[in-house]
Amino acid sequence: MYVKVLNLNSLTLQPLWIVPVSRDYYNLKRTMNKKEELEELHNKMIQEIQDYAIILMDKDGTILSWNKGAEKIKGYKESEIIGQNFRLFYLPSDREAHLPEKLIEQASKEGRAKHIGRRVRKDGSTFWGSILITALHNKAGEVIGFTKLTRELEEGRKSD
Repeated sequence: MYVKVLNLNSLTLQPLWIVPVSRDYYNLKRTMNKKEELEELHNKMIQEIQDYAIILMDKDGTILSWNKGAEKIKGYKESEIIGQNFRLFYLPSDREAHLPEKLIEQASKEGRAKHIGRRVRKDGSTFWGSILITALHNKAGEVIGFTKLTRELEEGRKSD
């Protein structure tokens, strides 16, 4: 396969040279486009889920991303919560007992941490929630952040 390189300064648009282009280039380009499409679909998948709060956090628990489910369950808009620490979703007694830090520590050591308990919404109301914090690792195996998945428990809604 060849691509003609045209002289745009010329009125005749005669080819200056003909450059061979391999099919590998086109396959690479197609693969790159598929990878971008897959990445976009993956991001949309996470963003559009409404029944689960899916939160990306750094190593200290600072919130980096937020999906529609998190907004629905927790009550914060993304612009209000990005940059805040996930500790604010816990009852004062749980914060005093360092429960959020213990969960992060457990996820760092064991790969994940699970907990069921009362959680706090933006408006101050509480709900029963099941959480799963999963450690994210770099290629060297070091923890670089966490995902936090929260599901509001139906049983809790009935007793609130």
